[in-house]
Amino acid sequence: MSIEGQVAIALKVSGSAVMQASIASQRPLLAQSLLAGKPANEVTDLVALVFRLCGRAQAFAASNALEAAQMQQVSSKVLLARYQLLRMELIREHLWRILLDWPTLMGLDSQGDLMKQVLAFDKDWAEIWDADNLVFKAGEHVKPVVMTKVAGLNKLCGEFLNEHVFYMPPKTFYDCQDVEQLLLWARYTQTGAARLLQWLISEKIAQVGDMDAFALPDLQENWLQEKLEGSGAEAFMQCPDIDGAAYETTPLARQKDHPLLQGLIAKFGVGLLTRYMAVLLEVSQSYVDMEKGLVPEDNNQEMRTENCAGLGVVEAARGRLIHRVILDNDKVKTYQIVAPTEWNFHPNGVLQHALKSLKGDAKSLEKQAKLLIHAMDPCVKYTLEIHHA
Repeated sequence: MSIEGQVAIALKVSGSAVMQASIASQRPLLAQSLLAGKPANEVTDLVALVFRLCGRAQAFAASNALEAAQMQQVSSKVLLARYQLLRMELIREHLWRILLDWPTLMGLDSQGDLMKQVLAFDKDWAEIWDADNLVFKAGEHVKPVVMTKVAGLNKLCGEFLNEHVFYMPPKTFYDCQDVEQLLLWARYTQTGAARLLQWLISEKIAQVGDMDAFALPDLQENWLQEKLEGSGAEAFMQCPDIDGAAYETTPLARQKDHPLLQGLIAKFGVGLLTRYMAVLLEVSQSYVDMEKGLVPEDNNQEMRTENCAGLGVVEAARGRLIHRVILDNDKVKTYQIVAPTEWNFHPNGVLQHALKSLKGDAKSLEKQAKLLIHAMDPCVKYTLEIHHA
């Protein structure tokens, strides 16, 4: 098992039904052992290096937490650079799934050549906004950005998404509210994303995994402080809940109020089709936000608690990421991370209940299970074992 750990999923099947589903996160809590005693000014680099998947989101949360602990304020220019880098990372991470993983779920070849273009966009974007790799350092580190370069790369990214994902401008896709129009798009458009949605319908598995979904609400500062202090902190980081209830922090949780998603929920429930569509909405929204280039009005991503602990909260590609740091003479005394995978792959969460609802022969059950797992998108590798009674 790698340093990142894994998620172990097991199904117990009797006949054509899943009788029991278990999910166990085997992810070690690395933050405290790796960062305790380190100088505060080294933390963001170390976090981005160790937690490389969604490294910008990790660095963003770390810088927020450090700035809160040190009572630092950053300018709108710094925040804009961070958000622009985060948005491109979110697009990149989702396109990694859409271009490489989604085709294989249908038995098709992955689109590696297209993903290479995305990685090139991502690299160029980072050079525009953070050439010196200092934007996520706690404090004020930002250089003037050449806006003509920003506009040019935005245009290239929009054209890529138009041609290879949406077959229309991303904003047009995001503004769609009509379920029947979407279904026509899925039926007659030949992009990989559209083909997956149509495949789910034609295979009669669009509603698989339909379960009540409980989106993770905003978490209050005092509540987080209480959960991350004392003897119960480790248990909370490994298996978070709110008053014993499990919540999800996924693209579906963030896009649940979109009119198109509401229409899909009414027609197909909160199943596979709705979940994969939420990812596409998130990509289109992220591009629109990136093109506008604004700092969110509700930018309250950092909090300073009574014992001088800094909290940083960032919405990463796979969900809400929480960092907490306590400093002692500008060195890390305590560092804690609550990752989105622990919410989304909770042993009694929505995925566990969705997996228990599956029915079909052995081959069909494995296919359905993998589709559900990919829809939830763990940030580490997973294992799937199916035991037949």
